[in-house]
Amino acid sequence: RKNVPETCGRCHYKQFKQYIDSIHGQALLEGANNAPNCTDCHGEHAIKKVTSKTSPVSPENVSMQTCARCHANETINEKYGIPNDKVLSYENSYHGLAVQGKSTIAANCTSCHGVHNIYPAWDPRSTVNVANLDRTCGKCHPGASKRFASIPVHQTRSLIEAKAESIITKIYILLIISVIGSMFLHNFLIWLQAVIRKYRKLSGEPSLTRFNKNMIIQHFILFLSFTTLAITGFALKFPDAFWVKMLHSIGMTEIIRKTIHHTAGTILIAASIYHFFWLFLTRRGRVELRYMLPVAKDVSDAVHSVEFYLGLRDTKPQYDKYDYTEKAEYWALIWGTVIMSITGLIMWFPVISANLFGGWVLPIATLFHYFEAILATLAILVWHFFFAIFHPSEYPMSLVGITGKVSCESCKKHHGRWYHKLMHREPEKVRRMFDVTGQCEELEEYDEE
Repeated sequence: RKNVPETCGRCHYKQFKQYIDSIHGQALLEGANNAPNCTDCHGEHAIKKVTSKTSPVSPENVSMQTCARCHANETINEKYGIPNDKVLSYENSYHGLAVQGKSTIAANCTSCHGVHNIYPAWDPRSTVNVANLDRTCGKCHPGASKRFASIPVHQTRSLIEAKAESIITKIYILLIISVIGSMFLHNFLIWLQAVIRKYRKLSGEPSLTRFNKNMIIQHFILFLSFTTLAITGFALKFPDAFWVKMLHSIGMTEIIRKTIHHTAGTILIAASIYHFFWLFLTRRGRVELRYMLPVAKDVSDAVHSVEFYLGLRDTKPQYDKYDYTEKAEYWALIWGTVIMSITGLIMWFPVISANLFGGWVLPIATLFHYFEAILATLAILVWHFFFAIFHPSEYPMSLVGITGKVSCESCKKHHGRWYHKLMHREPEKVRRMFDVTGQCEELEEYDEE
């Protein structure tokens, strides 16, 4: 290690002279084997230009990758009496945050401390010596005075400063929770009142039973298990996310997370198996499956609808019990549940899976599981929540998943084809399933298109 600088110095003599006089070079000569030499920072055979984005000493990488490798190492810091908070305090500063955001002009370690000519802060030659700081800061901040240069960068705070920071932090956390919490509660009451008004209005109107109690319970179990799986699954993948840290702070350990995730997965699989048999072994299930099967009319309905939303048609199509958006979501749910169940079981029982299929199966299953989880979660947030909550005709939310009821007026407006079937074509036993009563009036107009 001691010979490396001299070897490099045969060609890079200027850099060698700067380095050998620096704190790193002197430490290496004195026998400090942890002191960095040329190859520790630049690499050995695959040395790249400083301007290369993949170089370990490029402006984007030098602080977080190269300098931090030693200065964030607690063992090295303890051995040489170096404070442990230098890298962390830099990362949390404006300069550090900007560099983490891929800035190439924000100050990094070498901007202030030098490159090869790094000296202790007490050394008059050091660029961070108190007598030189204004000139060092002035390279980026023209006109920087000694007062400006006295602003702490990543200096260890005194007990008084740490106490003041703690008090300010606690005050603002309390303020944020109370103010934003009050805003949320106020707006939640507005939303809740709108839901209650909609429920009362629906209760007093002629209605059909779109979902029976069995279907409502199935939907609730699906909602609960899916939400739990999403939270506990992404908590493993993104342990540094703020909401995951909150879960950890209230006692969620890896054992608890894993147990909850496996339990929710088991419930989802069991509910899916039940749903499969319900579809084929019950009269209501078979009727629902018949309505849910994709047909050619769904394609023309989708085209017709998009044309209406673009202003190319004056009217929307009259849908069956399930329109093309609901069918797409349902069959995507079936597909996603199969993928997540199979890959989840492979990950749950890795030894058995590897013995049966080979070692390749686990990383492939993990990849499928992760991306399918993202796809499913985004589909719920973007697609399902829009149609169930944010759609202008449903806001503040659709109540059919809770009450199972849909007003005759709403049914005629959005599911006119289904309404027409119930009134004129479906046998009495099917009509009874949906509680079709004399209260529901016939459609004034019906276009079979």
